[in-house]
Amino acid sequence: MKDIMKLVFEREAKALGEDIVKAFKQYHVNINIANWQAMSDRMIFEIKLRKNTREVQVRERMSDVQQRLKLPFFQIVKFEFSIFIIAAKHKMTHPALLQILSDPEWREHSKGMSLPYVVGHDEVGTVVTVDVGQFPHLLLAGASNSGKTVGLHSLLTSIIHSKLPSQVNLILIDVGASDLVPFNGIPYLSCPVVSDRQTAYQVLISLLDEMERRIKLQSLDSELYDQLPRLVIVVDEFPALFAGMEDKRTSKVVINAVSGLLQRGRHAKIHVVLAAQNPTIQNMKVDLGNITARIAFKCAKKNFSETIIGAGGAENLSGKGELYFKSPQYEGLIRIQGIFISPEEIQQEVSRIKSRMEAIYHDNGLKFTIDIDDLQYTGLNVLQGSSVSSQERKADNNVQMFIHALLWTLGQRTISCNLLMSKFSIGWKRAKKIMDRLNGLGIVEDLDSKLSRRVLVSFPDDLPEELLEFLSNHGVAFDDLINAFGLDD
Repeated sequence: MKDIMKLVFEREAKALGEDIVKAFKQYHVNINIANWQAMSDRMIFEIKLRKNTREVQVRERMSDVQQRLKLPFFQIVKFEFSIFIIAAKHKMTHPALLQILSDPEWREHSKGMSLPYVVGHDEVGTVVTVDVGQFPHLLLAGASNSGKTVGLHSLLTSIIHSKLPSQVNLILIDVGASDLVPFNGIPYLSCPVVSDRQTAYQVLISLLDEMERRIKLQSLDSELYDQLPRLVIVVDEFPALFAGMEDKRTSKVVINAVSGLLQRGRHAKIHVVLAAQNPTIQNMKVDLGNITARIAFKCAKKNFSETIIGAGGAENLSGKGELYFKSPQYEGLIRIQGIFISPEEIQQEVSRIKSRMEAIYHDNGLKFTIDIDDLQYTGLNVLQGSSVSSQERKADNNVQMFIHALLWTLGQRTISCNLLMSKFSIGWKRAKKIMDRLNGLGIVEDLDSKLSRRVLVSFPDDLPEELLEFLSNHGVAFDDLINAFGLDD
């Protein structure tokens, strides 16, 4: 059967090659087929130019020949000194992202990558995979409905499918959109997906401190530094961060923060992914020279393509996930059909990862977390002159959080920092502070390895007098304690 299929492919390839030569000849473009290869869904022809025919003439008549022969796929590729035409008589199909990620061969291949990314398929159908950790940053852009969002989803899904939260932490910033919301709640996140512009500024500024801490740690304790998870910061619609920003001082601080991360992030295992719809040098604000890896989907205008990949061409892409990829790993631009993942598949993968991580993942304390509540009264407020009232509000916020955590704890048999983080949507540092305070008050036992801590009190009378007075002063009635212990029946 295989021999018969091979014979059929060979006959089809030979006949198509002859048709291609004749079709080009109709436009006074003379070529010969020097060699050919028949694949399952496409045919590859090596061509030779004849009678003063130039390569540019072949390229100019490609679309005409494609229409004449009614071919769904028809492209020219130059490799070293040879010119190839890749053609398909039927619509080509590629395996979707989850199919590739589930392949044992991929799982083995991705082990050697720090941030694996399945980009798509090249002209001959080969899967293109890259390690974002080697870039170390990425610019991904294109027009609306060009495949940019799917490309971003594919990047994040590739990473979370292949790595553990102890290896990679994500900071996702999605101001004015909701494309990254499907990833909310995964254990890789250092904080919930950021959709508020002011919070986004403060998160980016706080990351500078983390970068400096990591760089310093690398020289002081390289062994501990090696255990730190990589940080991937994804900012979707990056120009939207600055839309309507009137405060030039704030704008400059945020730009400097992002520029600092781009310049020195590679020394701290920090990687920045900027996504944009219509990028220009002006609206991107930062020096893009530090971003050596670029992905351009179809662009509305040539100058957008030039901003992304340093040349025109992306404006001529199909707009159906087709892209140009540029990085120091490859010579020139690579044309790729971007990999596909549907919203339903993302939801499926996120659900699978959440349930899987709950069963196998234990926080080693090295996860980087950002407490959004703590940022509420810090960050930019320091630059703009924080007032006494803001400090008081922050202190009150911390007190109320502790009281909520305490009352919840009283109704549990055991608790852990992970449970506190999940229950109250707080970061590791804040959960650890609460846990230490509960332990100091004799409410939970001392830490025993990474096990949950047993709650030591069962009745209101077991609570220290000073704690009862503290709770009373903050509006917690005795009946509230009864309810917390579950003694109200």
